[in-house]
Amino acid sequence: MTDTARPETPVPSRGRAGLLSRLPRTFMFGVLILGTLVLIAIFPEFFAPYDPLAFDYSAVLQPPSAAHPFGTDNFGRDVLSRVIHASTINLQIAIFATITPFVFGTLLGAVVGYVGGIAETIFGRVVDAVITFPFLVLVIAIVSVLGPGLVNMYIAVGLVGWVFYARIIAAEVKVQKRLDYADAGRAMGYTHTRIVFRHLLPNSVTPAIVYWMTDMALAILLGSSLGYLGLGAQPPAAEWGVQIAEGKNFMATAWWISVFPGIAIVITGLGFSLLGDGLADLLRTRK
Repeated sequence: MTDTARPETPVPSRGRAGLLSRLPRTFMFGVLILGTLVLIAIFPEFFAPYDPLAFDYSAVLQPPSAAHPFGTDNFGRDVLSRVIHASTINLQIAIFATITPFVFGTLLGAVVGYVGGIAETIFGRVVDAVITFPFLVLVIAIVSVLGPGLVNMYIAVGLVGWVFYARIIAAEVKVQKRLDYADAGRAMGYTHTRIVFRHLLPNSVTPAIVYWMTDMALAILLGSSLGYLGLGAQPPAAEWGVQIAEGKNFMATAWWISVFPGIAIVITGLGFSLLGDGLADLLRTRK
């Protein structure tokens, strides 16, 4: 007598669907916004209908239309094309203006939080001296001394912005080094370097990463502000702050020159903020 094998009912795979369902909506919306922006920034020529630097004096200050969805500026340049190409510069600002403060502040904060003592006292005095002045005022002052331009803006932000990351990491490491696993590492004879960078820092870096997402949005606002003041990206470069500055004298007759770059800044900042909030929720649920 032969056994008849009963057909097995396939079990639906919930791996990818389950992972997506567990992701916070804010995180997914942030990834969607920033993913679209990154795609546009990498391939601006594919999305821009015109050359962003090409003058066309026969199409000066034209309102939004089918030919120019965002209108044209006072030199006949297509505003949509300039907004699209500006996304490349503004994303570079978000990354390059924050990566050095993030890395340097994280490393320094980890060392100070672990060592403590006189190092923590000196660190506290330096931090107090830096945060006494408004961040934007300090950056403007440094850029004014070094000269306008994106590179000098990155230097200015790097000289000031590391403080905030270092404070976050130092406070987290001070908490982590009192836990049992840190004592176990010391009892096993691990070097201080191994304890700090292989054990304490990985368990302390999450708040700094979340802050980094928000700081990228602030960096874009800073870059646009300095561009508006003539201290950031320089004309004729397509940058959102520069575009807003170029259109400020035409707000009554050609509002689109400044409004559409402003909308781009808001959407990009919203994307980074949603990503930061979603990342914080995601990491919080994993603990």
